[in-house]
Amino acid sequence: MVKCCFVPECTTGNYRYNKQQKTSGLRNRSLFKPPQNPSLFEKWFEAIPRKDKVLSESSHVCELHFKENDIIRYDETILFDGTVDVVKRIRAMLRKGAVPCIFPNLPYSLTEHNNETNNREPPAERFLYNKKKKSKLIPARSDTSEMQCSENIEENINQQFSFQYLKENLNKLEKPDSKWMFELKDDEVELVRWNRQCSKRITISNDLKIKIFFSGIEILFEHIINTILLSMDETNKLLNYIHSLIECKGIMTAENNITRRSITCKGYVEIRLGQRGPKSNYCFDCRIARRSMANCLRRKVLKLENKIQEK
Repeated sequence: MVKCCFVPECTTGNYRYNKQQKTSGLRNRSLFKPPQNPSLFEKWFEAIPRKDKVLSESSHVCELHFKENDIIRYDETILFDGTVDVVKRIRAMLRKGAVPCIFPNLPYSLTEHNNETNNREPPAERFLYNKKKKSKLIPARSDTSEMQCSENIEENINQQFSFQYLKENLNKLEKPDSKWMFELKDDEVELVRWNRQCSKRITISNDLKIKIFFSGIEILFEHIINTILLSMDETNKLLNYIHSLIECKGIMTAENNITRRSITCKGYVEIRLGQRGPKSNYCFDCRIARRSMANCLRRKVLKLENKIQEK
């Protein structure tokens, strides 16, 4: 079934538009279904100026009629070191409460416009003037003494942080949930979370190097390999990051409870915005491998069925 935009005078989804996009090699515009929330559905119904057809649950509205801020095109995940990992979504998604308000092919009064203002460069320096005396006052300069004090405090904390300091202050670490257990050994510290489905283990050696294990298998992270912990804050961030990860279920599980994985499987899945259902338990590479395996099995079944029918 061909999906076309419900907004009048919009060409998204029709035959000419699809043919033009295919020949030029451009992607098709994203289409969104109306919300299931009755109050928000009424807002959509009132916003779209169309009288010959009634908006229904099977209708679609393309991305041209929404503000750019209302469309989520990228997923952002905050890593344990504070950096933000940005990944482009396969399918765009609307934010909660988004309502179509831009109709470029309709009269000017029916669409919402941004107030265009003359952008001017801000002055290099701002000065204060006395009303009585028109003499310029010297602009205030920010005092750097506080910044230097804070930097010195951070340096002292980093110098104090050591393996012995971690062992003595291990109880100060914030557990993401009650299943996390902390174990002290002579040469290392273990942060372990036991679960029926997956066990997570972080080992910190006496030189503050990290190793991470999921169900007894070491997981290599590109941004964590050969990293050394510098503070308790970093240890907390690492703990929360590992807690947020899901172990990849692989392609299939054999009789001996051995999980088969693809060659390029990372061993974990990051929870992303809007990602739900069984797909969230498999990494991208294992998903493709599972799909190809399922297709092979279907072909074999079809061949057997055809042979039986011929007999």
